[in-house]
Amino acid sequence: MASTPTVFVSAATGTQGLYVARRLREIGWFVHATVRTPTSPAALTLAALGVAITPGDWDTPSALTAALAGCTHLFLNTVPSLPPADITHERAQASAILTLAASAGVRHVVYSSALAIDRLGDVAVFDAGSLVGKMLLNKAAVEEELKGAGFETWTVLRGASFMENFLPPKVAMYFGLVETGTWTMALLPGAKMPLVGADDIAKFAVAAFKDPARFAGKEIPIAGDELSPEEIMELLSEAAGKQLKFVALTDDEIAAQRGFNPMIVAQLALRELGKFVKAEESKVWSIPLLTFKEFVGKNKDLIKQTYF
Repeated sequence: MASTPTVFVSAATGTQGLYVARRLREIGWFVHATVRTPTSPAALTLAALGVAITPGDWDTPSALTAALAGCTHLFLNTVPSLPPADITHERAQASAILTLAASAGVRHVVYSSALAIDRLGDVAVFDAGSLVGKMLLNKAAVEEELKGAGFETWTVLRGASFMENFLPPKVAMYFGLVETGTWTMALLPGAKMPLVGADDIAKFAVAAFKDPARFAGKEIPIAGDELSPEEIMELLSEAAGKQLKFVALTDDEIAAQRGFNPMIVAQLALRELGKFVKAEESKVWSIPLLTFKEFVGKNKDLIKQTYF
C-alpha cells in the first residue's frame, strides 16, 4: 500500500500557501511548513488544519532541513525582497529550499512563479536594471534552477493579477483606494486585465501533485476572469455599498512618477498581461476557476468592512 504523500509548503502562512495547505489536508495528505512566529493567527490556523510546523525561516538551514524531512513534494512560492534588503535574497532563499528539498528526497515540485517570466522580451516596459526587472529576473533564475535540479517532475504556475490584491492587507499596494475610494493607476481605461484567485493556484498545484504525469514539465498561465478597471470597481462598489471609481494616470503623470516611483513600471506591465494569458485558455485544464464576481460575492462582508 502506497504511503501518504507529504508536501512541504513554503510561505504556508501566506495567501497562496494557506490555500494549498488547506486543500492538501482536505484530501488527507500530510503538510509540513516553517513559520517565523508559531503563535501568529495564520500559524495557529495551519496547526488547526493538522500541518506539521517547524519554527524558523528560509535563512535557517536547520529549520528547513527539519521541515523537509520525509517530504515527497514541494510547493515553492517565495516573496520578493525589496530595498533596503538585498534584491537577490529571494533567489538565494529559493535556491536553498530547492537544494535541501533535493537532498531530502523530494520528487515533485510545483513552483508558483509569475506571468510572462518565460517571455520577458515580449514585455514592452521590461528593464533589466529596474527594481521590477530585477525581481522578475530573480524568478526566471529560480525557474532555471528548478528545471536543472534533478527532480522527477516539476510544474511552473503563472498566475495573473491576484484578486486578493483588493483585500487587506494587500490592497495597501493600491495607494489611496481604500482611503479615497479612487483607484488611480497607470492602466488603460476599458482595457481588460486578467485576474486569478489565489485558491485557483492551489487547485492547480494539488492537481499537479495528484497527477504528475499530466502536469510534468508544464508552464501554465492561469486566469479565471478578464475585466476592465471600471468593471472591477463596479463590482467592488456593489459589495462595498459605496461608489468606488477608477482614474487613469495621464502620460505626463506616469512620466513624472517614473522618476521616484519604481513600482510605476509594474503598473505599466499590468497593461500587457493580456498578451500572456486568456481566461478561456485556462479552462482547457478542466479545473474550476473563480470569476471576479464570484470572488467578490464570497468576500462581500470583508469588502464592505474594508471600503465602507
